[in-house]
Amino acid sequence: MMIYAVSPDWRTHNCCEVNSENDGIDEVLIGGWVQQIRDKGRLIFLTIRDPKGICQVTLHEDRVPKDVWQKSKTLSLESVVSIKGAIKADPRSKLGAELIPSMIKIHSQAALKFPIDLTKKKTQMEIDTIFRYRELSIRDPEISATMELKSIIASAAREFFRKKGFFEIFTPFILTASTEGGAEMFSLDYFGHPAVLAQSCQFYKQAALACHEKVFGIIPSWRAEKSHTPKHINEFHQIENEIAFATDQEIMQVQEDLIVYILEKAAKTASSQLERLHRKLSIPSKPFKHLTFVEAKKKVRDLGVESDPDEDFGSPEETALSEAFSDPFFITDFPTHLRGMYYASNPQDPNITRSLDLMAPEGFGELSSGGQRVSDFKTLKKRIKQQDFDLDEFEWYLRMFKYGMPPHAGFGLGFERLVRWIANLPHVREASMFPRTPEIYQP
Repeated sequence: MMIYAVSPDWRTHNCCEVNSENDGIDEVLIGGWVQQIRDKGRLIFLTIRDPKGICQVTLHEDRVPKDVWQKSKTLSLESVVSIKGAIKADPRSKLGAELIPSMIKIHSQAALKFPIDLTKKKTQMEIDTIFRYRELSIRDPEISATMELKSIIASAAREFFRKKGFFEIFTPFILTASTEGGAEMFSLDYFGHPAVLAQSCQFYKQAALACHEKVFGIIPSWRAEKSHTPKHINEFHQIENEIAFATDQEIMQVQEDLIVYILEKAAKTASSQLERLHRKLSIPSKPFKHLTFVEAKKKVRDLGVESDPDEDFGSPEETALSEAFSDPFFITDFPTHLRGMYYASNPQDPNITRSLDLMAPEGFGELSSGGQRVSDFKTLKKRIKQQDFDLDEFEWYLRMFKYGMPPHAGFGLGFERLVRWIANLPHVREASMFPRTPEIYQP
């Protein structure tokens, strides 16, 4: 753990360094939050937490300086302290050692009653409480482990694409028109003009192909859906990708390679986080299994779940289908009427698109959607009209297809959904530090 204290009088060691291996070190200085207090009268046990771990501090009234004892008596949970002292091995301690303090500095005295039990010794936190006090609940070691794992996954994704020669892009969040259709947009006023928050960066990553050929980004998106399923939040990120001269088959291989790379990286570098989350990873074999849309619908019905053959997969269908697999898999060949205007049709059957969804196993469901895109100006214009969109709203998007657009393919993979699956979380909102749902819009 890096030391960020601006003064050496605040912290020189991490809490996790207070262990039996360091028994006999004359003095160390730690800094952190008071996670637990056990006051036995003339004996006080403190558990101090920092982002890397915890340590036990033991105070005997007759063995520590008077001012140290007096300060320890005033401490409350989540107060921020620096403590100087000697490390002493103690087999009775769960950590194998304790810190005997010679100095305590209280940087911030927390309010007397902390609203959340971070130790979880009394009870599991209620889910509403977790998000009502989200600025406090993120201190929970399991929640912080999720956020650390999320950072590792993001780093692994960026590393993967850069090794493959992709260029990272950063696209606008304020748009003049929907990219995904429907009424799932957050509208806003942009200096007197109507605008919306981006549902995806689809149009912009397609435009970027003319100068970069292979692009990716971890891009924020917003959908004004009043969904209450475990896989929906209203503000999220997508791992976006687009490749010039690629096909739907090639982007399936990219996704396979990406998922395996991320899982292998997480298994190697996030072992402590995965342990805190009680999650053991298995690396799937390549290639992933493929089912066509028709085959997947039949399998859902075989599993005893009602399913309309002409409609997209609802949550019960998706969950049942996903639970039937132990590794990720693809659903391909979605009907044209279920896909966006920019998806290319199968040359042999215009009612079927060259599109696909990547599904996580274990009931976690859809991770990504993607496929081969329309690259012909006339075809795209026709598709926009067929979906009853206003051509004027897509003027700039159509214009770039007049001036040389190669065949291309890409996908958008739900970043929080990926974290939810890897971390084995009950709900995707738990994969966001500060989630946004129809009911949650603060803190």
